[in-house]
Amino acid sequence: MCGICGIVSLAASEDLRTSLEGMLFAVRHRGTVDGTWMNGNVGLAVRRLPIIDILHSSQPLFNEDRSLVLAGNGEIFNYEELTAELSARGHRFSTHGDLECILHLYEECGNQLWNRLRGQFAVALWDVRAASLILARDHMGIKPLFYCANSSCFLFGSEMKSILAHPRFKRELNCQAIADFLSLQFVPKPQTIYKHVFMLPPASTLVLKNGRTEIRRFWDIPITSDHASPAREEVAEETGRLLRTAVQRTLISDVPVGILLSGGLDSSGIAALAAEMTSAPLKTFAIVFREKTFDESDYSRLVARALGTEHHEVVLDAGMMLESLERVADSFDEPFCEGSAFPIYHLCGYVKDHVTVLLSGEGADEIFCGYETYTAQHLARYYRLLPGPVQKLFRYAARKLPVSDDKVSLDMKIRRFVDGVRWPPPKAHFWFRTSMNDTQKRAVLKREFVAGLERVATSELYEELFATLPSQDVLNKLMVTDCRLHLPDDLLLRADTMSMAHTVEVRVPYMDIDLVSYAFSIPSKRKIRGFSNKLPLRDALRSKIPERVRTRPKKGLNMPYQKWFKQRRWRDLLHDNLQKSTLEPLGVFEPEGVQAMLREHELGLHNHAHALWTMLNLVLWMRKYRS
Repeated sequence: MCGICGIVSLAASEDLRTSLEGMLFAVRHRGTVDGTWMNGNVGLAVRRLPIIDILHSSQPLFNEDRSLVLAGNGEIFNYEELTAELSARGHRFSTHGDLECILHLYEECGNQLWNRLRGQFAVALWDVRAASLILARDHMGIKPLFYCANSSCFLFGSEMKSILAHPRFKRELNCQAIADFLSLQFVPKPQTIYKHVFMLPPASTLVLKNGRTEIRRFWDIPITSDHASPAREEVAEETGRLLRTAVQRTLISDVPVGILLSGGLDSSGIAALAAEMTSAPLKTFAIVFREKTFDESDYSRLVARALGTEHHEVVLDAGMMLESLERVADSFDEPFCEGSAFPIYHLCGYVKDHVTVLLSGEGADEIFCGYETYTAQHLARYYRLLPGPVQKLFRYAARKLPVSDDKVSLDMKIRRFVDGVRWPPPKAHFWFRTSMNDTQKRAVLKREFVAGLERVATSELYEELFATLPSQDVLNKLMVTDCRLHLPDDLLLRADTMSMAHTVEVRVPYMDIDLVSYAFSIPSKRKIRGFSNKLPLRDALRSKIPERVRTRPKKGLNMPYQKWFKQRRWRDLLHDNLQKSTLEPLGVFEPEGVQAMLREHELGLHNHAHALWTMLNLVLWMRKYRS
């Protein structure tokens, strides 16, 4: 794990060393060891967190004649077999680390090498002879990589901080990103909150040569689920085998490894398999909420006892979250308020004193049909068979349900379902998880701001991607859509950013591409039946974890800000930041619309907690940006 950054300068007056040092200093939290390389108008820099071959794999790395230079972030889990293969062909390695194999594969395969790799990576490779830069990002987008191109230079970095630190970079807000953020609680990529800064898409390379850039995808999630269904037992066996291989790969390390254990199916499965592969007691880490309706620590303790792990807990309350708002915002460089970022930030702050690598369960829901949004779509086809008057009665009854501030409350789920079921699958899927709908956005945004947008309906992003997928399996298409949008731009970016803020590496076994590819060869009807989901994973983990955990429904890691907004300090924060005098200078919000939403929420007419939380975080970020 590292932070990387670099410059290809087109300006004769560029002080390359000073600029590069400033960019590297901006990501100093991502590692402990610096390395830089400069040649003419090109500079690469690395802040390395040593995990494999701790003493000898300093970066940047070079091939035998130093005609190739590599700065990389992440791990290549199959590096030993690749190194053996390349050594047999006469390549000479100078380290025992994992990233060096990329240089020698490039000598063999050129820019076609990336599908040989199994791992999580974001790398920059400078080809001295060709005078070209290649950026590459792993298949699922586990490791981030941002870039910016203008007339004077090309910049890149593991975080936007490096680009923002360059003296020639001019900060201009991207209004479309603001509007999309209000719907999603994150900025959908490749755009960012800044004009001219982009994120390289997953499974893609960017080649810079002679001042021109070209981006190409080298892999797509294969959807091959339109054929006959395999037997349930066969699916369970192969899922278990591939998951075991994935966990084994992610345990490769020369430093201590632990497990983020939520007490849910996904993380418990990883912990169970990892415990079988390690001789010493496994270290597990869990979050405990003081708000009992949001707390799941009973389940994580149950799993820890069953597996005999060395279990650690981090207790969180409203005050701790309030005090960390600014620190979390600083970590992301752009608005981001997906609720679980805050607990993970605090957890990794504790973890860093115990382990350097943390395995986590991100991605299982997206490949095995784990979210309630998929269940809703699965059930919607039966709901649509009901007579129109019956559906109308359901919608009326849903609006009469009392407002609750419980964790993902039943009233909210029912309202979202009966409203969204009228739309095509991708729009309904988006509607079920959006924090603000189009009507709400128009009510709280200034008319002139809305007039300048390319789109108000962020759901179009989902609909457009969904339409490009070839399968007739609607649920698998929704899962692939999430794997292309929600997963890399939200969950995986959150995991990387929050962990690296404390110099901890997160690894995600469910994102192993062999496991992912197999998961999408399984028809969705083998993944869900009625209200029971993730069937391949539940079957594969039979007898591995406690039955109460194996069969329990998903809860998710959510923050109880619905309850916290009733506390004085949080309520004051809301009112201070959503009042007219605060909003007017920003030039984005219509204060009357925001105030109306706040009144409805406080009177208990509607639960607008998600929308208010989203606007609060955006306002806090914009106020800091303006200052």
